[in-house]
Amino acid sequence: MQTKLAIAIPTYNRAEMLHFNLLQILDELIVFEIPVYISDDSTNEETANFIEELKRKHSLFYYRKNEIRLGHDLNCLSTISYPSETYVWYLGDSMIIKKGAIERIVASIQDESYDFISCNAEGRNLSLENNVYHSGNDVFRDLCWHLTMTGVTIYNKKKLIDLTNFEIVKFKNFPQTAIIFEQFASKESKLFWINDKLVFNNPNKNSYWAHKVFEVFIDDFRNFLYNLPDYYSLKSKDKALLQHGVQTGIFSYHSFVIYRTQLFFDYTIFKKYKNDFKKVTNANTQVLMIISLIWIIPLKILHTSFKKCTSLFSK
Repeated sequence: MQTKLAIAIPTYNRAEMLHFNLLQILDELIVFEIPVYISDDSTNEETANFIEELKRKHSLFYYRKNEIRLGHDLNCLSTISYPSETYVWYLGDSMIIKKGAIERIVASIQDESYDFISCNAEGRNLSLENNVYHSGNDVFRDLCWHLTMTGVTIYNKKKLIDLTNFEIVKFKNFPQTAIIFEQFASKESKLFWINDKLVFNNPNKNSYWAHKVFEVFIDDFRNFLYNLPDYYSLKSKDKALLQHGVQTGIFSYHSFVIYRTQLFFDYTIFKKYKNDFKKVTNANTQVLMIISLIWIIPLKILHTSFKKCTSLFSK
């Protein structure tokens, strides 16, 4: 049963995790004859080796090694452009597609044509009715913060804007999201929102941005938003900036404690971003300053104790 759908995955030194993730959906890939395209930026041959193994079970794995590393953003565009199929499910190498999700997407594209299909994800504080969006501003209002997640959007290559001329430097770390909003601003488009939580992160994921969370989700995310066309108002961009920090929990008190214990947050960082925090979080600035100054060892002890207590009372 061939479909118009392909899965495309950029990867960098996550062979073991990617192998595990693909095994979770291998049966469905075979049933629906879904091709999988891997664009590998890795510094080793581990991904190439296990793809050869998987090809013996499912011949529709396509692999290419980037001899010169492309980096996150260029590999994003390269990966989306890689498949020949109409619909490209652009999936992060730490993301797992839930059982039944492929069938759900295949059914969605049989009788209707969309520019984009986006879905909900486990761990997201988001619940909207299934909907077909025709307005970029409506998508921006409801979903901008969520669409930063690599793996929640499927792109229609036949309707996609020209990626060869895409100004990637304006959207550092968020090209996959910028494509959606640049297209809505430039031409009539249609996005189908599926509220079902079809993907989730591998719990063993170590994010590439973890040690530079403030640079990525304050500096880069703000630049991404403000470099979008004036089709989106400054007010809506400011709202999306705060919405992302609040809804994802990336700038919650708990997250700041974790960043402090992992040495990613200190008083120097606090001073640098003090004026920005009010735009990305509802957390009290004075409390954040205190967290940035607390001695790390007792903070780790308190954090560990808190997790144990939470685990105990949740049983």
